[in-house]
Amino acid sequence: MGTSYRPDRRKPKCLLSIDVEDWFHLIGAGLDYQFRTSPGGHEVWSNFKERIIPNTHWVLDLLDVYRIKATFFILGWVAEQHPDLVREIHRRGHEIASHSYWHKLINIQSPSEFRGDLRRSLDVVQDITGEKVLGFRASTASITDWALDILAEQGLHYDSSLFPVSYHDVYGKIKGTNDALPIEKLPNGLWEVKFSTLPVRKKQLPWSGGGYFRLLPYQVFRKGMRRILAKRGVFMFYIHPWELDSKPPPLPNLKTIYRLRRYVFIKRTRSRFKQLLNEFNFIPVSHVLKGMHPERRASK
Repeated sequence: MGTSYRPDRRKPKCLLSIDVEDWFHLIGAGLDYQFRTSPGGHEVWSNFKERIIPNTHWVLDLLDVYRIKATFFILGWVAEQHPDLVREIHRRGHEIASHSYWHKLINIQSPSEFRGDLRRSLDVVQDITGEKVLGFRASTASITDWALDILAEQGLHYDSSLFPVSYHDVYGKIKGTNDALPIEKLPNGLWEVKFSTLPVRKKQLPWSGGGYFRLLPYQVFRKGMRRILAKRGVFMFYIHPWELDSKPPPLPNLKTIYRLRRYVFIKRTRSRFKQLLNEFNFIPVSHVLKGMHPERRASK
């Protein structure tokens, strides 16, 4: 595959990423999968009361308390609806990256559809901040090989979509990558900054954030996190603002597996997240690649 990035294990790096989407944007959360299969599925979003602003502001205020900067992968639809929220994230010194526009799985789109979605998300965010977007994260980690070439074509510096677990029903794959490496440079020049996994008996267990952070006992998650840092030198943590909602709204008609993913132990996430920020130092995703390919870091 491409060149590997080998961090200094004496100085391990914790990366903090926030996927900015609202509670009803969740892929496969019910609603007859219309977000996955129907091109007009996003039209139902107007039926739900938005909670993205208070939840994201809660995150921003907490990060200020701990003096931590993060990468906010922002859904283009959210940015277009709430440009002031994007400006506030940017004003507070956080990195802003793309999380697509419509939050659709890449593997149900054609290359031309994905290119249009990506371009729209980049244009919206860059017009608001006046700065070039460097990074991208696919909806539900649904990255594909051909999508990586489109990301490079559009001038992005890195992708952070690969979750190299042994099995998942939606997560995508990239041919030839090394699961043991936290970061790799791909042949097309793009850097792949991966979600963290814990190697156990030749399997790669998901250990990066989200539902896994909520499901596992905190002490177990922290122990695994420290093991990954000691072994690989980089740990990627991610979370969504809706996971930090103190009063999460119910989604209708959830199948059991998606109800579990959506609501398991969600009411204790705030206290756990505070504890995590208190125990580890975090940096934005792009900072781990600082100094690489400076020509791609030019302002818009």
